[in-house]
Amino acid sequence: MADAILSLLLDQVKTIINMAKKEVKLLVGVTEEVEKLERNLDLVLSVLAHAKEKKATDELVKKWLDRLKEAAYDMEDALDEWKTRAELEVKGTEDAANRQGKVLLLRNFISCFSFRRLSSRREVAVNIKEINRRIDEIVKEKDKYQLESRKIELPKRPETSSFVDVSKLCGRDGVKREILSYLLGGNSEVEAGKLIQTFSIVGMGGLGKTALAQLVYNDPNVKQHFENVAWVCVSDSFDEKRVAKAIIQGLEKLSGPAANGLESDPLEVLLGRISKSIEGKKYLLVLDDVWADGGQRWDSLKVTFNLGAAGSKILVTTRDLNVASMVGSSDSQIIHLKKLGDEECWSILRDIAFRGKDQMKSREDLEEIGRKIAKRCKGLPLVAKVLGSLLQSRSTKGEWLTILDSEIWKLNLAQKEIFAPLLLSYYDLPHSVRRCFLYCVLFPKDYVYWYHHITSHWLAQGFLGSDPNADLESIGLEYFNTLVAHSFFQDFGIRGGYIFCFKMHDVVHDFGKYLAENEFAMEIVQSDHLSINSAKHRHLLVTADKRMTFPTSISGAEKLRTLVTYMGKDALTCDALRNLFNHCRRLRLLDFNWPDGPDHLCNEVPQEVGKLMHLRYINLANSEKLERLPEELCNILNLECLDLKGCRNLKHLPESIGKLLNLRFLVTNGCFALTHYPKGIGKLTSLRTLIGVIAQADRNDGKEFSIADLGSLKHLCRVWMKVVGNSIDMEEARKAGLQNVVELWIHLAGEVEEDDIIEALNLPPGIIFGFSDNYWLNPRGWFYAPDY
Repeated sequence: MADAILSLLLDQVKTIINMAKKEVKLLVGVTEEVEKLERNLDLVLSVLAHAKEKKATDELVKKWLDRLKEAAYDMEDALDEWKTRAELEVKGTEDAANRQGKVLLLRNFISCFSFRRLSSRREVAVNIKEINRRIDEIVKEKDKYQLESRKIELPKRPETSSFVDVSKLCGRDGVKREILSYLLGGNSEVEAGKLIQTFSIVGMGGLGKTALAQLVYNDPNVKQHFENVAWVCVSDSFDEKRVAKAIIQGLEKLSGPAANGLESDPLEVLLGRISKSIEGKKYLLVLDDVWADGGQRWDSLKVTFNLGAAGSKILVTTRDLNVASMVGSSDSQIIHLKKLGDEECWSILRDIAFRGKDQMKSREDLEEIGRKIAKRCKGLPLVAKVLGSLLQSRSTKGEWLTILDSEIWKLNLAQKEIFAPLLLSYYDLPHSVRRCFLYCVLFPKDYVYWYHHITSHWLAQGFLGSDPNADLESIGLEYFNTLVAHSFFQDFGIRGGYIFCFKMHDVVHDFGKYLAENEFAMEIVQSDHLSINSAKHRHLLVTADKRMTFPTSISGAEKLRTLVTYMGKDALTCDALRNLFNHCRRLRLLDFNWPDGPDHLCNEVPQEVGKLMHLRYINLANSEKLERLPEELCNILNLECLDLKGCRNLKHLPESIGKLLNLRFLVTNGCFALTHYPKGIGKLTSLRTLIGVIAQADRNDGKEFSIADLGSLKHLCRVWMKVVGNSIDMEEARKAGLQNVVELWIHLAGEVEEDDIIEALNLPPGIIFGFSDNYWLNPRGWFYAPDY
């Protein structure tokens, strides 16, 4: 399903085009080429849905989509290179002006520099023109394949009813009793001003929310307890008029012509009719499969619901936590539906797979395999039912082993039945959040994701936007919360009220792989040479056992954007890194530190790292042998995150670090050999998070970073600082500002008193502030915790 990635990629290219056109004045000829690119993008985006339909049966269309994706990536890289070089030229001009200090000298500088600048810009312009030629050919081919403009057709949300075969439900007796106790219990909240109680069953698609609601709805005690009950399948967008008509049909048991007669009634008439049906009566209303956050549209219905008698209840099923909040369910009124156990999944799978096979001689042999297949369901009853159906038509041990050994996302029936509800959840996500979800499949199943680690990756890939002045970290939090609310993540680790780590369900991971196809790859190193598919793979995870080193030769990786390594001690040699940096010039993210992983980096980073123009993120954390960073690292204008946590033998930061004007995160806690920060840190005005900064308190000289230098970092939000010096220069300390800082932790390494530093800094109200005896540990968790 290359079009899932492709549509997101093309949208991102369009965003870059629009930003580039606004920010920098283009050379003559380049503007026309970029505008032509934009027009071509609109044309191919319009036919993607139809191409998706045809590619399943037409191999030529599939290849057409692959070529389009290849060209789209090249487009984005060319535009990013052009934009970066333009920014470098602007920076060079400004630096020259600052050095010379005279307008005449500035003009002379621009005059002599312009020849090199024009040569560089023309080179990029030629690249853009060549890509446009490729796109032109691709656009012409769409007519050859008779591709038309169409909208994406989503799987239809199935209509649900209140009827259920209770005998086929498994493993929900406990939660059924819990819900019944809510519904049939007292009405204690009425006294607190809450006239009706709304309970919500929340969980990912396939967990059996509807089946559980049906089980409760049909319980005899429920029928006896409530005077009126109604089942409403909401499914589509929350249209209050459609929902109102469905409620009337349920309450008045209407069907046929009587139900059709409601079509012409305005909302006010429908609400009045609901009022008459429930006024003074104790009722139960089940709203099944609610998707959209109805907001004010829900409020108009809620006023009507309040006319019921005390003890009336509403039960909602949804996969979106925001919906539960919208309908008024408090935390204690939200039932987070959990996965079933392996034995329960086996029970479901067995009943379907062995239907009509009671006398089968090989049943015992198949049971052993079937139990292993049931474990792959990972607690989802829907998966157990689908796999049971697949096995029902298979009677031999070999056929069952084939299902056991197959990846779920490659099974046709699984794609149709299991992924259908997940596809609805996926398309219910905002467009910008979808690519964040798909990126998570880079990591293996059962991987523990750290909140900040994954959102920093999203930032580096440009998924959160590229405006240097925007609060992209808050956007990352918003996107993360959206994925949490839509039940794409699970097994949360919570500290201080924040989610700091989580997992992804295996089936959700399979679903992401199904959408992304070969975009993400994992390679196991088995020799000195590594080869990848450059036409497909853009994001690579490399693993090896403790005996192997990273390959000194790597082919097919020229267009690689992401490289994450998980290797043994001393696995990354200087020669291997040098070869990598020379050949993989399009890298945007280098993560050499698997969380909690070993020290596998050599004692230096080769100077060739400076060639990585597109690089946004480099993680060298826990590289205990690393002693120096090359000055060439500071040539990477786009660098946003530099993580050096735990590099205990790192002695110096590059003196020219002040050139990294786009740097947002700098992390150095655990760098025991560092004695000071360079003065240039004060120039990094894009910094949001600074962990491990060493600041002089008793002086402000021209070489070492001081407390006063914090004053120039206007966007700084979180600081973890070691204050050195035997006294404090009060006047200099007051220059720190810190008005936008929301969190500040200080370790006092000299003789400065706590009261003196508090008085000198004049901290803003509401700031989270504290002192720590152990400077090298973050008191609110490591860098990957949500705070940072």
